[in-house]
Amino acid sequence: MFRGAFIIFFLIISLKARTQQVTWSEHVAPILYQKCTGCHHNGGIAHFSLMQFSEAAVVANAIKQAVVSKKMPPWPPDPDYSVFAHERRLSDAQISTIVQWVDGGAPEGNPALAPPPPVYTQQYDIPQPDVVATMPQYIVNTSSDLYRCFVIPVNAGPGNKFISEMEIVPGNPSIVHHVLVYADDSNQPLQMDANDPEPGYTSFGGTGSSSSKLIGGWVPGSSTFKYPSGFGVKISGNTNIILQVHYPAGVSGQLDTTSVRIKFATGAGIREVYINPLINHVTSLTNGPLVIPPNEIKTFNAQFTVPGYDFSNLFVAPHMHLIGRSVVCWLVTPAGDSLPVIRINNWDFHWQGFYFHKKLQRVPANSVVYARAVYDNTPNNPFNPNQPPALVTAGEATTDEMFLIYFGSAIYFPGDENIVIDDQTVGVENPSFEDIIKTPQLYEPFPNPASHSVQVQGYVPRGGEARLILRDLGGRPVFQKTFPVSSGIFSENIDLESIPAGNYLISLDFEGISRTKNFVKL
Repeated sequence: MFRGAFIIFFLIISLKARTQQVTWSEHVAPILYQKCTGCHHNGGIAHFSLMQFSEAAVVANAIKQAVVSKKMPPWPPDPDYSVFAHERRLSDAQISTIVQWVDGGAPEGNPALAPPPPVYTQQYDIPQPDVVATMPQYIVNTSSDLYRCFVIPVNAGPGNKFISEMEIVPGNPSIVHHVLVYADDSNQPLQMDANDPEPGYTSFGGTGSSSSKLIGGWVPGSSTFKYPSGFGVKISGNTNIILQVHYPAGVSGQLDTTSVRIKFATGAGIREVYINPLINHVTSLTNGPLVIPPNEIKTFNAQFTVPGYDFSNLFVAPHMHLIGRSVVCWLVTPAGDSLPVIRINNWDFHWQGFYFHKKLQRVPANSVVYARAVYDNTPNNPFNPNQPPALVTAGEATTDEMFLIYFGSAIYFPGDENIVIDDQTVGVENPSFEDIIKTPQLYEPFPNPASHSVQVQGYVPRGGEARLILRDLGGRPVFQKTFPVSSGIFSENIDLESIPAGNYLISLDFEGISRTKNFVKL
């Protein structure tokens, strides 16, 4: 009898183990198809494919190491500080699934249970653009960093157009360091091009024309610009597109035909997006100049005061070179509220991007944007281009340095806070910025004024118990709510249906500290 019971127990345990086994077909393939094979397929930019079980199995240990270290998928922004649209990162649960699969021997499981692999037949993200601007064929021969501008007429017809999507396609990714895209209505770039016997002309720092307007860019790791409906970068239909392509030193006999593919917004009332380096090493450093002596680690601080109007920020794009190690950016409103923008703890020059917010971020007039960047000019920096280390100063060359943070923004309209660029979540979104903000924060209620309900957001540095109180101007409470909070940002809705119209004060009480905002009930 004991032997029979033991056999039954063993069978139950074995069955349970089999049902819990993590396999390629059921568990891992869906993750890789969603997050990895966009690069890791035949013809993709990655060095090997992960489309088939046989391809993934032989590099299973490397996959585990890459996802545990969070080196792959490449996603430089710190998700514990701020979250962005279309994040490539894996959730903790997805990483755990891959680890279990590898530690369990990387079994295939039942192939019939695997989802169909994605089909990558499109060469471009924008298969049917309104304009394709391609530079003429250019043979690159340079012993030093070369910044070459190529002028391409748009010829999209009279009147203004608004770019809703832009895809920059390096013609020869092995030699294209980065690309900046400008629009220029003047004839000056055309004249400079005509004065140079070869295609394009050489220009450092910009196009050489004060009429040129930056409208986009590409660096390793960046993706296609896709603006939310109703927004776009304005150009005239018959402007000239200028591709400023940076080729690094030591290129000989290499052909490039970089292009940009553009789709225009349709309809009336399109709102203009402006792209500006609000943080830069020329005008905003507070402890400049940007000079990093050899064998030193230096920290630089910068700030920019927003003009006297609100704007809505769509994206942010930090830029440094090879000895940059980290960068953080935040802003403080006139009311004293501190809001995170972006933090990159381990800067990687080869994986940069234009990071769109999940929702448009309102920046009140007269806010101050702050930034801090760290540079490591020691032999311990594996990306240091100079061994032994040499003096590094601000400049355009790869061996020089920069401190730039571009903001893509539009003039604020009421309701912009509710415009969603990406509503998907990846893991737990609970930003923590205790190194910047050490006290509770109460952000502006939205909408304000409001008639039916109001959304109240705030930040607490630790978990605990918080209380929201709505008071009339005589100090009498008309609504209060006590609720538990975790460290980070919280959001609560207040139902206003039973509250009379008038002016009120909304207060957040946490650990003896109170924050208050004005509010109007319609």
